[in-house]
Amino acid sequence: MVRLIQLLIFIPYLKRDNFCVYEALVCSPSKSDKQGILRCMRITKMLGAFLALTVVLNVAYTAKLSLASANEPIYATASAQTRLAIANTSAPVQKKSTTQTTVKSSAQTPPVETAPNTTTQSTTSKTELAWADVLEQSPNPKVVTDADFLARITATGLPWRVKDKSSGIEMLLVPPGKFVMGMSPGDTQAVDNEKPAHEVTLTQPFYLGRTEVTQTQWVKVVGKNPSNFHSGSDRDSMIQKLMNEGLTKSEAEAKAAQESTDIDALPVESVSWNNCQQFCAKTNLRLPTEAEWEYSCRAGVRKPTYGNLDDIAWCNTNSSGMTHIVGKKLPNALGFYDMLGNVWQWCSDKYGAKYYKSCEDGVVDPKGASEGSARVLRGGGWIGDSYYCRSSTRSYDDPVSRHYTIGFRVARTP
Repeated sequence: MVRLIQLLIFIPYLKRDNFCVYEALVCSPSKSDKQGILRCMRITKMLGAFLALTVVLNVAYTAKLSLASANEPIYATASAQTRLAIANTSAPVQKKSTTQTTVKSSAQTPPVETAPNTTTQSTTSKTELAWADVLEQSPNPKVVTDADFLARITATGLPWRVKDKSSGIEMLLVPPGKFVMGMSPGDTQAVDNEKPAHEVTLTQPFYLGRTEVTQTQWVKVVGKNPSNFHSGSDRDSMIQKLMNEGLTKSEAEAKAAQESTDIDALPVESVSWNNCQQFCAKTNLRLPTEAEWEYSCRAGVRKPTYGNLDDIAWCNTNSSGMTHIVGKKLPNALGFYDMLGNVWQWCSDKYGAKYYKSCEDGVVDPKGASEGSARVLRGGGWIGDSYYCRSSTRSYDDPVSRHYTIGFRVARTP
């Protein structure tokens, strides 16, 4: 049986002509033939062992390749296209496959359209307001000299300088923000109703008149001028001043006429708080709150005044005992004129002498005292000295009172 198996193993390696060996082995061979056959069988046995070893090695090598292929990352042996597909669906993403995906995506995917930047757009395109004509959309850095206010005004996206259609009043935008209200650090003239200093947060932007309301603007809306000082008296005062400086009367009159082309722009005065409400009702404007007024007056400055008093305000040392054309002194860092001096200015708040004590922990959008009838006055006037012409000075009067030292400026919420 063993010989038969050996022969069967050997048969595939025999040539067709030697097939007689099988016949000699099965039949009764001679001795010499048997020896030859045995030699062949030994050779066959060796060849069979070699063949078996070859098969085993081949199977082992094939198994090793299969195992290595199973353990290796697929994308390492795949085509570039297959790698990309794998990289998009497997995790973690390899750095190499991420780079390939990015490059291919940028080459095949059209660019995505994005919405325009509204902040940038607001500084270049004009925003319309139904109640006002827009004079300048973006703040002028030569006027708004405080960099922080400049940035915050721009960030609102609202027009900076506008002109109210109903009254002709020019107004500037004031952005929301925080400030310290009340006594300025080191101010020896501060009194109790200015204490304690406290933080105020104003959450909404608002517009404020660039100057006090003028007599011309008042007449346009109300129809009758209540003021004590008129344009003639201001012209006479200017002529006298020029003559005191060495000019002749004719020279002074000529120069006064040249420099006073808008002498009707004296601030309206002798108006009560109630009169101001009538003006506001006709124009949809309003009085500023006391906090809005001081925030706008200080314009980021924590000193009693926002400049040298003689340069920024008409007061008892330079007014010659009368009001003066608005906007002739230097403005503050927000571009407002006459926040101090010329005429006192009504605010919307009720006055409370101890009101600030209730604000010491900070307040948001304050509206003033809840009790009392007197209304707040701010800014000082032409008759006042340095004590009155300070950013934190607070005064008051009855809402029906009229005096030739009192005027107002208007505000509006956008």
